[in-house]
Amino acid sequence: MDLSSMLAREDFFGLLASTVEAYFREAEHTDVKLKRQKKDANLVIKPGLSALFPPKISKRAQAFFYSEWNVRGSKLKNLAVKAYVFAMMHTGRLFSSYRFCLAPPETAGRDLVIAPNNRSIRFFDYRTGIVGCRIKDGFSDKYFQNQLQFRLHHSYDFLLPLERWGEKWFTEPILQGHPLARVTDEALYQKGISDAFAAIKALADDTVHTVDARAYLRGLTERIAALCAEAKEKKKIKTADDTLRLLEIYHHIEDVLPEEIPVVMSHGDLQTGNIWLDDSGKTILYDWETAGERSIWYDSAVLAYSLRRPNQWRQFLRSRAEDARRVSGKADSVLPAVVKYTVLLEDVLFRMEDMAELPQDWGGDIYDAYLLDLKNAVTEVGIA
Repeated sequence: MDLSSMLAREDFFGLLASTVEAYFREAEHTDVKLKRQKKDANLVIKPGLSALFPPKISKRAQAFFYSEWNVRGSKLKNLAVKAYVFAMMHTGRLFSSYRFCLAPPETAGRDLVIAPNNRSIRFFDYRTGIVGCRIKDGFSDKYFQNQLQFRLHHSYDFLLPLERWGEKWFTEPILQGHPLARVTDEALYQKGISDAFAAIKALADDTVHTVDARAYLRGLTERIAALCAEAKEKKKIKTADDTLRLLEIYHHIEDVLPEEIPVVMSHGDLQTGNIWLDDSGKTILYDWETAGERSIWYDSAVLAYSLRRPNQWRQFLRSRAEDARRVSGKADSVLPAVVKYTVLLEDVLFRMEDMAELPQDWGGDIYDAYLLDLKNAVTEVGIA
């Protein structure tokens, strides 16, 4: 998440200080203080780089920025971004947007990068090769606990092992390589996609079972309706009525519903930003905050049709044969209406739950834009 969004929605500097101090106290058993100050600053934030790092940063710690600011699609743009990152890494305190002092000073060595995220803050220590993660003070721990419990109770080659953990924090090895969204080599990118499909299939094979189709869809619609009423009041969303109208599509597909729907343990947010290709070529799925039980089609649809990006629902609702096979496991020329509608409901619920976990009234505008895009796609293409 970019820094400007965090500055707009929360007491960023207060939360940053309290969370950093809590992490060092709980995970490292060290008392530290983080303060904003211009003089003698030992951590800085540079424009466009939403993380804290020392003015004299080590080469191994620079790898964080070169990885996170890799650009797909345009070699020229990627070169320009890399040149900018290089400049920011080698200009000390110059050009810094914000300056901080982390005391005692030895805790802010040249190998430290502190990266604030949507709900948590990560602490990369390139000296030890370990990254810590702690939920931000004042944020709901629902998703944090969800990830922690999933990773404690599942073991797969595509899961990164936890090193240590506590009530609100954990540590794990630092991955070397790139998130798939930043991989510029097309062959490696396609390998990562294929590996991700294989990973969720392995998880599905171990957890698949069937549930009553009508009961499952009814449960989704009831949860969406309840969250919609809450969001209308607390988040001031403008698309509550449009959301409820989407739920009525059920009556148009009721006659073709099967008796049962296959459900599995699902990642929940299987986008290329949550798939990592390390330098050895191994693919890791990470960020399991939204892991939970969903239809067997959901993760595959999100990945195959890039449903986390804007304006992708039309393609999903038209469903090309090649991608339909990846989602449904069948050589259908199009996805069945039941699959489309189930995924649609699951995704609306995903967005609603994500919005509900954000502080204050944040997230309403984001949800409105998403829902209008979805509604327009359904109006233009239809479900059947």
